Amino acid sequence: MTDTTPGLLDRYQFQLRRLHSLSGIVPIGFFLLFHLLTNSTAFLGAERYDTHVQQIHDLPWLPVIEFLFIFLPLAFHGILGIAIAWQGKLNVRQYPYMDNWRYTLQRITAWITLVFVAIHLLHFRFAYWFGVPEYASAHPYFFAFTQKGFLHLWLPAWLWICMYVIGVSAAAFHFCNGIVTFCITWGITVGVESRKKLSLVAGVLCIVLMLWGFVSLYALTTMTRPAHGAAEAARGSEQRISTPYMARHETPSAARE
Repeated sequence: MTDTTPGLLDRYQFQLRRLHSLSGIVPIGFFLLFHLLTNSTAFLGAERYDTHVQQIHDLPWLPVIEFLFIFLPLAFHGILGIAIAWQGKLNVRQYPYMDNWRYTLQRITAWITLVFVAIHLLHFRFAYWFGVPEYASAHPYFFAFTQKGFLHLWLPAWLWICMYVIGVSAAAFHFCNGIVTFCITWGITVGVESRKKLSLVAGVLCIVLMLWGFVSLYALTTMTRPAHGAAEAARGSEQRISTPYMARHETPSAARE
């Protein structure tokens, strides 16, 4: 006899989908805004970037904040999102309407963003699992430490740049398109005109977020500190970066030193 007992997602579909929609805006969406804005300060100079990142690391109970308001919501949103996406069907070829294209792109960018977030976390936040010093240990030279992560860690710089361009673009679209879906789902925008206006605002926000991500990527892969601070930052950063981080780029004499 076949078991017809509905699963958890089926029994609490309404509540779980509402929570999934909400978690994509608060706190995940707010964190994305803050994260990209903070990173964009790299374009204003290494010292400005170092100052803003240090302010974050000075927050009390930072590990608790990260777990409760970043990692836990990300896990919930990601796992439930996979379950929802697994049930959905893409039929944009049969029904090539704008809303259907938005639905399809939302699903595609969800998978890309999920992979990108995992790569990004392993690249910096949890790189110490693979012998790289913890990011917090870079104090006060976060800019130099991050730059070395793009230029000298594991993969060629161009490959990191390509992955981050794709990942940031997908995350920005997924969040901003999700704002439109959130407002429709929660009954905030009920008319056609209000939806059009919100879509325009969300589109502009998406462009802004992408630009923040791109300028920070440009700064962290091409810009250097002013001459008076470059040598000190380089010394401080190299003292904090272990052999696996720099091994591919060290000369024999540097390795002996």
